[in-house]
Amino acid sequence: MHRLLEFLFGLERGFLSRDGEFHWHFNPQWPMQAQFGAAGWNLLLGGLGLFLVYYVYTREGHSKPARILLGVTRVLLLGLLLMILNRPIVTLEQSIKEPSILAILIDDTISMQVKDSAQSGNSAKSPTTVSSAIADSSRLSAVQALFAQGNGELIRELSKQHVVKLYRFTSTSSSGASEPIATIDIKESPKQTKEEREKLLADSIEKGLATISGIQATGNSTQVVSSVRSVMEGLAGQRVAGVVLLTDGRDTPSENLTEAMATIKRFGVKVFPVPVGSDQAPRNISMRTLSLQDSAFKGDIVNVKAQLQVTGFEPGHQVKLALIDAKKKVALRGMDGLPSELVVTVESDKPQNVELQFKADMIGMIDVMMRANSEPGEIDEADNQKTAAIEVLDARINVVYVDGYPRWEYRYIKTDMIREPTINLSCILQSAETGFTQEHSRIDNSLNLKHFPYSKFPETLDQLREADVVLFGDVDPARLSDSQMQLIRTFVEEYGGGFGMVAGTRWSPSAFKNTPIQDLLPVQIASAQPDLGTPLNMGFRPVVTKEGLEASIFRYFTDRKANDLYMKDRIPPIFWYSKGIVPKPGLAEVYAEHPTDVMADGRKAPLLVVGHFGAGRTLFSATDDAWRWRFYTGETIFHTYYVQQLRYLARSKKLGSRGMTFNTLRESYEVGEQVKLSLHVLNRKLLTQLPEQLGVEILDATGQLVRNENLVRQEGQNDTYIAQFQADRIGTFTARLPAVTPDSKPMNIRLDVVIPARELEQPQLDRGLLSRLASETNAMLPQETAPKLIELASAREDLPKIPSAARSIPLFSDMPLWNAPLAMA
Repeated sequence: MHRLLEFLFGLERGFLSRDGEFHWHFNPQWPMQAQFGAAGWNLLLGGLGLFLVYYVYTREGHSKPARILLGVTRVLLLGLLLMILNRPIVTLEQSIKEPSILAILIDDTISMQVKDSAQSGNSAKSPTTVSSAIADSSRLSAVQALFAQGNGELIRELSKQHVVKLYRFTSTSSSGASEPIATIDIKESPKQTKEEREKLLADSIEKGLATISGIQATGNSTQVVSSVRSVMEGLAGQRVAGVVLLTDGRDTPSENLTEAMATIKRFGVKVFPVPVGSDQAPRNISMRTLSLQDSAFKGDIVNVKAQLQVTGFEPGHQVKLALIDAKKKVALRGMDGLPSELVVTVESDKPQNVELQFKADMIGMIDVMMRANSEPGEIDEADNQKTAAIEVLDARINVVYVDGYPRWEYRYIKTDMIREPTINLSCILQSAETGFTQEHSRIDNSLNLKHFPYSKFPETLDQLREADVVLFGDVDPARLSDSQMQLIRTFVEEYGGGFGMVAGTRWSPSAFKNTPIQDLLPVQIASAQPDLGTPLNMGFRPVVTKEGLEASIFRYFTDRKANDLYMKDRIPPIFWYSKGIVPKPGLAEVYAEHPTDVMADGRKAPLLVVGHFGAGRTLFSATDDAWRWRFYTGETIFHTYYVQQLRYLARSKKLGSRGMTFNTLRESYEVGEQVKLSLHVLNRKLLTQLPEQLGVEILDATGQLVRNENLVRQEGQNDTYIAQFQADRIGTFTARLPAVTPDSKPMNIRLDVVIPARELEQPQLDRGLLSRLASETNAMLPQETAPKLIELASAREDLPKIPSAARSIPLFSDMPLWNAPLAMA
C-alpha cells in the first residue's frame, strides 16, 4: 500500500516506510490570501462546488440512486481538487541521536609496574584511589583487575549511558600523545532482538577486556596533561561526557602545567582522575646497573660499579652489599682476603653510585654478582642483585724492556718486575759494554719459548712474537735499525702486541720523530725536545682524570675516598716531565695530567696517555720520576703502577689468541636507548675470511629468539664490525654471535635492559597534580561528598554517576502532494 501511495503522489521510494512520525498539513497560497484568508477561499470554493453538484443533481435524468451515487462521486472529486489546491504536504519527523562519549585513559608507563605494599600508605582507604596493595599486584595489574571484575561489569554499566572509548598513553612518545585501543559500542537496529543486542555488547566488552589485559607498562616517559589533551583533540566535535584518567600522576619529564592546563580547559570537558597507587614511596632496594671491565689478569683487583636505589625507607637506613661468584655461589674476596662487602648509608630515594673490589684469583669466565640484602616489606626482592661477566686471563706476560742507560727509573722497573712472578722480563740496556750479560727473569721452561729472553733486540717477527709487550725507556733510536722499528709497528698493529714508552731527557720521545715508532704513540711529538738542563726544584703531584680513576693503574687502596685523598695530597711529588707532547685527538685517553701547566690549546699538559694502534694497545708516560714513589713509600705503589701498565698493554695480545673480541659499550641500558655491539677482529688472516656482515641473535632470559641484528664492517676500520639497535623491552638478554668459522666458537654478551631511572626516582602517587587536573576542568567535588569514583572493592551503587552527554536532534523531511500528476489524473 505504501508503495502505491508513493507512486501516485510522486514520493521517494521507501519514504513512507521510514522510521519516524508522519504529519499532514497544508500550505495554501491563494491570491489575496492575506485579505481573505485561506478559510475564506475554501468556503467560497466549497460552496460553489456544492452548488454545482446540487445544480447538476436536480437536472440529472437518471434514477434517484444513480443520481445520489454520481453526486457523492462529484463531491469527492471536487473535495480532492480543493485539497490539492490547498497544497497538501506530508512531513516525516525523525531524531538524530548524538551518543554520549566517555573516554577512559589508562597509564601504561613504567611507573605503573610499581607494586605498592600495604604498609607503604593508606591509599586503599581513599575513596578515589585504585590501590595496588590488593594481592600485592602492580599498579597496572590493579587497574586491569578492576575492569575484569565481574566479567566486565564496570564497562557494562558505563555502556548503558555512554559509548566507552579506551585509550592508553603512547609508550614510545615523550610529547604526551595517547593511543585509542578499543571502543565499547554496538550499532542498534529495530530488527535486532534483545538477545542479539546483548550478545553484540558482550562480544564488544570481551574484546575490550582482552585489549586492557594485554597492556604492558613499558612507556619510558609520562606527560599526563598532554595525554589528556591528545584524547580531547581526537574527540573534538563529539558529545563527550568526560575523560576518566587512571594514573599515578608521575610526570616525566615535567611539562609546563600552566600552559597545558589552559589548553585542555578550552575543550570544556570534565576530567575525572582516578589516582592509582600509594601516596608514599614503596619500600624497595633496587640494583639498577652494574658495570666492570670485560677482562682482567689473574691477581688483578677488579672494580665493580653499580647504581643502587633505595626507596620507602627512613633517611640513614643501611644496606649491606656483597660480591658473589654467581656460578659457584661463593663470596668474592678483596685485597685483604676477606669477603668483598660494603655497608651503604642511604639518605634519599635518589639513585647513588657504589663500588666494590675483588681480587681475580682464577683463570676463566666469572659471573660477578653484586647483591644487596633483602628487607622486610620490599615490593620486589628479585631486583636486589645484578650480574655481569668478566674474563680472567693468565697473568704471565712476556715483556721486553729496552732502555738507553741505567737511569733511576730503569733500575727500579728492572728490579721490581724481575721479582714479580707473573711477569717474564727481558732487559736490553743499550749502554751496556760488549759481553755484558743482560738481566732477565727466571723463565719457566714449560712455556716453550725459543728466543725469549733476548740478548739483543729481536730482528725477526718470529722472535718478537714471543713477547706480549715492548716497553721503551729513554732509548737511542740510532741503535735500532729501521727494520727493527718497523717490526715493532707490525707486532702492535697486526698481532695485538703492546707498546709503551717512558719518556727521558735525551731521546724519548723527541728522537723518534719521522720513524715508525712515531705513529704507534698515543701522543703527537712534533713539538717535543730533549730536556737536559731543567732544574729539578719544583715538585708537583699528578692529577688523575676521570678516565684514570676508572682504570686500575692509579688504584692503590680499596676505599675510593682514601685512594683519592692519597693521590691528591700524600703521594710523593715528581719533578720532571716531557713537555711539548699533545694527545692524539680521538685516539687517546689521558689518565693523568699536570696540575698547573697547560698546552697551547689551554688543556692541562698530559703525564700518562693510553691509546690503541691497529690490534694493539699503546701507552706514553711523560715522566720518569715514578721511582720516587718507591723510594719514599715502599714497593706497593710503584709496583702496582707499573704492573697495571704492563697488563693494560698485554691485554689485546692475550685476547688475540681468540682471534676477535665481542663486546658492548656497557652491559646495562635503559629502555629506548641505543644498544651498541662491536666485534674487533685481531687475527689478520681471519679478517680476510669474514664477509661484510655477520648475523647476531638476541635471546631473552629463556633462550627464545627475540630479534636478529647485523654486525656491519666499518668503512675505514676494516677490522671492526658494529651493530646498533634500540632497547625496546625490559629484561635480561644475550647477544649471541654464532661461530664465524668452523674452528671458532659462539660468543655471547649479556645485556640488561632496565627501567629508566627518571620514571622511578619518585614513584609515589602525585595526588596534587591529579587534584589540580580535576579542579581545573570543574570535575572535582567537595571531599566530604566525593563519590567513590572507582575502587577495587566498590559495590555497584558506588559506580561513578557521570551524566550522559547524549542529545537528540529533530529532523523534518517535507514531501509535497499537490504536484502529483498521477494523483490529479
